[in-house]
Amino acid sequence: MSTTIITKFAVASDKMIDELLYLTCTWEQEHPGIAMEGQYSRKVLVDSMNNFSSQWLIVYVGADPAGFAYLTDAGARPGFLEGKRVVHLAAFVILKAYSDTGAAASLLEKCQTIYKGREAMWTELPGDYAYLETNGFSRKDEYLVKEGW
Repeated sequence: MSTTIITKFAVASDKMIDELLYLTCTWEQEHPGIAMEGQYSRKVLVDSMNNFSSQWLIVYVGADPAGFAYLTDAGARPGFLEGKRVVHLAAFVILKAYSDTGAAASLLEKCQTIYKGREAMWTELPGDYAYLETNGFSRKDEYLVKEGW
């Protein structure tokens, strides 16, 4: 029997905030060289969830939270994307225990579906983005960019 993988929109409920805090803490433990100090506190999560220019997604493998994505229209963008309709993939995280489950594919598909009217999706380097690079994102300067999906 196969395990169900589903990606859901995250809302500012105690349950989903706790799941995001668990995911961010676990991911930080898995990647000790990438500092995330203060980026993901309960207040930061609630504030960003209540911002209309941001979207949080959580992917589940069975009942377990396996990863998340944070997308936003806010903030500066790379100069080469000026004048284009783009979205910033500010975070794309899959826990190591779920790396071979299809969770990343489900999460990326949902990101692309909800922002299908955009010309490009981008994220900053460095980061642990090997999955994105093998799924249509290409390096440009210090960024990964996917155009026209």
